[in-house]
Amino acid sequence: MQVIKPVDFTLTSISELEDDAPVWDIGTTYDFGDSVMQDGLVYVSSIDSNLGLDPSLEQQELTGVRWVLRGATNIRKFMDASPSTKTTGTDPLVIEVTASERFTAIAMFGLVASETTVEIITGPTTTEVATIFTGAEPVNNWWDWLNTTFYASTDRLVLTGLSGFSGSIIRITINGDAPALGELVVGRVVRIGTSLMDGATKLRRRTFTKIETNDFGDVTVTRRAIARDVTYAIAAERAGFGAKAQFLDSVDGLRVVTFAAVGWEQFINYGFITDWELPAELPNNFMFEITTQGVS
Repeated sequence: MQVIKPVDFTLTSISELEDDAPVWDIGTTYDFGDSVMQDGLVYVSSIDSNLGLDPSLEQQELTGVRWVLRGATNIRKFMDASPSTKTTGTDPLVIEVTASERFTAIAMFGLVASETTVEIITGPTTTEVATIFTGAEPVNNWWDWLNTTFYASTDRLVLTGLSGFSGSIIRITINGDAPALGELVVGRVVRIGTSLMDGATKLRRRTFTKIETNDFGDVTVTRRAIARDVTYAIAAERAGFGAKAQFLDSVDGLRVVTFAAVGWEQFINYGFITDWELPAELPNNFMFEITTQGVS
């Protein structure tokens, strides 16, 4: 099992416009339902005659808030810490971000593409890290379709073994009919131990959909987000584990990426590491479990 601890990055460029709503203007009067943009976020007015009220200063947790936060603009949804909200665009969707620190891995969630290319640009040097194919090879006739190659289809990917530095640019080119990216994570990898893939590592689906039944048996369903929790069964060694335990403490309360092994994409998760425990009188070789509580 390995953990990617994220590093900060900034949006350098993107092939889509940021035109979700007009930019908020202090001198404009807004009415109920009017939308504005400010600092990459979209707000909706909850009152009429809304004049001079800065949306960013509204406390969203209070009743009667005058500007209601709707979320990130389209071009920034891939960096809003929520894989279920996606940045969408036309083919190709090209995203460039600049890392603030050294990094060794990236993870992508909610990727919708037929082909995705990842490059790292450091100074004058551009290195192609990977080209990822999903779905099937394009074909022109039924015979080609009969003999076509179907690639693995996944919406969660991890690329490791990278060499990026503070100031390096990551360019992601997403091709497809309706290219999209739900979340991008850039960070450094720490290996905790060997994942046991004989049925001990498990995935649990968690839904927030609300199902209510009234006194007459009528059912009302309110569809909501779905999250995934993954419990990793890990074989580890006592030697050097103290530093790994300190690392696990350092990511407490942080969104991280966790993954098991190559070829087990279903166990790539994005969320929070919860409680874990070790055996008493730690032996030289031991087993324990870590659960990542996924976010939607």
